Amino acid sequence: MAKRKYKNTTGRKHISKAGTVLHRGELVKVNANGSGCYTYMLKKIFEQFDIGLDKWKRQVFIRIDLHQAELTENNARITKFRKRLATKLTAHYGPHEMGYCWVRELEKAKAQHYHMKLWFDGDLLKTSHYVRKYAKQVWEEMGGTFPSLPKTYIYINSPETRLEALYWLSYLAKGRGKGYKTAQTKDYGTSRLKKPQS
Repeated sequence: MAKRKYKNTTGRKHISKAGTVLHRGELVKVNANGSGCYTYMLKKIFEQFDIGLDKWKRQVFIRIDLHQAELTENNARITKFRKRLATKLTAHYGPHEMGYCWVRELEKAKAQHYHMKLWFDGDLLKTSHYVRKYAKQVWEEMGGTFPSLPKTYIYINSPETRLEALYWLSYLAKGRGKGYKTAQTKDYGTSRLKKPQS
C-alpha cells in the first residue's frame, strides 16, 4: 500500500485564473474560481470534446466521480476501470467511440479520487442512465465507492449546451488537488479521438 503524500511539482504547467480561455477562436467561460485552471490541460480536453462534436454533431456528456479507500502511486485502477466499462458499453450499445477525460486528485482524504467526464454520439445515447449504471457496477466490483451526483449529464445539441458542457469540463483542469503523486504518475488522461477527414 502506498503511503506517500507529497506534492510533486516536476513539469507543472501554467495556471491561469482568468475566467475565459481562447479555444477555436472563441472566448469560452471556464471555472477558474479559487485555484485557477491548468491551461495546457484545458487545451487538450477541450479539443477532444470538440472533436467529438465534429464527428457526431450531437453528444451526451456524462459526469462520474470515483472514490477509493487506499492511496495508490499509479493510475492502473482508473485504466482498468475504463477498459472494463468500455467492454460493458460495447456489449450494450455495440461498437462505438467514447471521448473521455479523467483527473487524479488528492486533498484532505488519505487516498486519491478521480473525476471523469465521458462523451458519446448523441444519436447513440440520450442520457447517462446505462453509462452510470455500468460504471457504478464496475467500480464497486473493484472495491471503490461511487457517489450520487445532483446532475449527471448534459445533452449537447446547441451552442448553449456545448458551452455549458465545456464549463463543466473546465473544472477538471483546476489547480487544487493535483500534483500529489510520483514523478512518473500522471495527473490526468484523455481519449485520443481523431478529427474526421474532410
